[in-house]
Amino acid sequence: MGTSEHVPLPTDEAKAKELESQHSEEPDRGQWTGKFDFLMSMVAYAVGLGNVWRFPYLCYKNGGGSFLVVYAIFFCLAAVPIFIMEVTIGQYLQKGAMEMWLMCPLFRGVGIGNVVIAFMCIAYFCVIVAWAMFYMISSISWVFPWETCTNYWNDATCVTGKENVTELARIKALVASAGGHTQTSVEQFWEKRVLHDTGDIAEFGGIQWELFFIMAAAWLIVYFALWKGITQARKFVYFCALFPYVLIFVLLVRGLTLEGAADGIYFYLKPNTTRLLDTAVWKDAGTQVFYSYGVGFGALIALGSHNKFDHNCFKDAITMCFINGCTSITAGFAVFSILGYMSHVAQKDIAEIVKPGVGLAFLAYPEVASNLPMKQVFAVLFFLMITILGLDSQVCMVEGLFTALEDAFPILRKYKKLSLGIFCLFFFILGIPMVTYSGSHWLTLFDAYGASGYALLFVVFFEVVGLAYGFGAHNIRHALKEMVGINLPVWIEYIWKFCAPATSLVLFVFCIVYYHPVKYPTGEDFPVWANVFGWFLSSCSMIVIPGYAVYYLLFTNKHLTFKERIRKGLNLDGSFESPAKRNLVNNAEELKFIESSPQ
Repeated sequence: MGTSEHVPLPTDEAKAKELESQHSEEPDRGQWTGKFDFLMSMVAYAVGLGNVWRFPYLCYKNGGGSFLVVYAIFFCLAAVPIFIMEVTIGQYLQKGAMEMWLMCPLFRGVGIGNVVIAFMCIAYFCVIVAWAMFYMISSISWVFPWETCTNYWNDATCVTGKENVTELARIKALVASAGGHTQTSVEQFWEKRVLHDTGDIAEFGGIQWELFFIMAAAWLIVYFALWKGITQARKFVYFCALFPYVLIFVLLVRGLTLEGAADGIYFYLKPNTTRLLDTAVWKDAGTQVFYSYGVGFGALIALGSHNKFDHNCFKDAITMCFINGCTSITAGFAVFSILGYMSHVAQKDIAEIVKPGVGLAFLAYPEVASNLPMKQVFAVLFFLMITILGLDSQVCMVEGLFTALEDAFPILRKYKKLSLGIFCLFFFILGIPMVTYSGSHWLTLFDAYGASGYALLFVVFFEVVGLAYGFGAHNIRHALKEMVGINLPVWIEYIWKFCAPATSLVLFVFCIVYYHPVKYPTGEDFPVWANVFGWFLSSCSMIVIPGYAVYYLLFTNKHLTFKERIRKGLNLDGSFESPAKRNLVNNAEELKFIESSPQ
């Protein structure tokens, strides 16, 4: 059977000829061969760290059941429609995030914005993987290194939480007299042993060499997973997609059998209907939806571009959206049942134990693991899960970014192993500042400004607008019908044209209105220059959208009038018949000719 391949929809004759000549020379981009390859790749990409540590904390923080209601609204109005839109366009055009905008060149800056956001995220994801691997290795010990205050990195302010009342009072009085405050052994292991934290983003101090070499190992895994193309890495994709569910299930079963688990789950889901009127809840739920489902990074478009023309991407997209949501909720049950046990053992309120973001994985859980029966087994399983979730998301994001670059520069595909090696080496070098003694603060800065929040919402808004009005919401419906025979109801066009862009725009405004400078774990603000640099990181992905549009209108197609350039930029007069469909027809006609030829 002949394989069908797409070529991007041209915007002018010169570009069409150039692409036609490239298409005949460039190597095959690769296609998924298994029935579930695409679905598993999406699970590996979208189900990640945010499901395990960010969703449970936000749900607890924002009123439990009330947060789930708001989350469900954004799920229906934004996540599912945009998810379907991205994978459909990727499969229909079979191009990455940058080159697909040849069909609507005025919005090509959106593709560049997708690439820049992916760039920011890729820069630090292997650092988080290195942290998780460090903890996993440290867990292979009869006594966890974070359980005691007798290690070389501990100081006089260290407490384990197991001291008697008299001893604890003595330590606190001694520390207070020196003008300090106590730290738990878990906190000191994280700050003084894992990070070697200087406490100041400007003081690099030196390189934490253990994290350096672990990060190098993580990048080698990413490279060898992709060096033959992600479509050839089926075993890796399937393992990374499915094995974390085994680990989540084991942790869930163990957590639910612990004493105090019911209290933890109650705190997790305790409804607080008054929070429905709190704008912070809507902001947190909306941004979590966009972050968790991975829209706006270009990776979904790239993964979809490896599908065959008639693959049922709609069914896979819907399935994936529900898998993602259910994974977040299930992970919350697993995490909070264990936190409930810790609350029971330590006789502390659960609010004193749960910590936001990265602290939930690297501060709360190590403390909990110290009190679990068979603690070594469950600590290794937990940090192995974090490692795998980080690696598979990183692999898919690298694939998305590298596919976009391959489409823009086809020679990279011809020398894939070499160019991918240089690509991974570049990002490894870029991550080195994040394994210095101030590295965690740089990672926080990149995460808060460059890879999520303002920048992501801004890019997603223009992506949806560009696809819904440039390519055309009706054309997306027709493309889906051409490929898989599914005729979506007309109202989906109104969601694509109005609800989805309005959702991302409102959330963007919320983030600006309720902006707070990034803070250290101590609660102090980052220095002004750091926050200014953070806004520069955000602007890198935002400014290219209007910037490229201005460039296109002023410096291209000068033989046309301004009005004609706008029409050409939006491709208002263009045809959106899929070249891949023509290939399928040609293949069918060739097959009929062969069968009808005299033997």
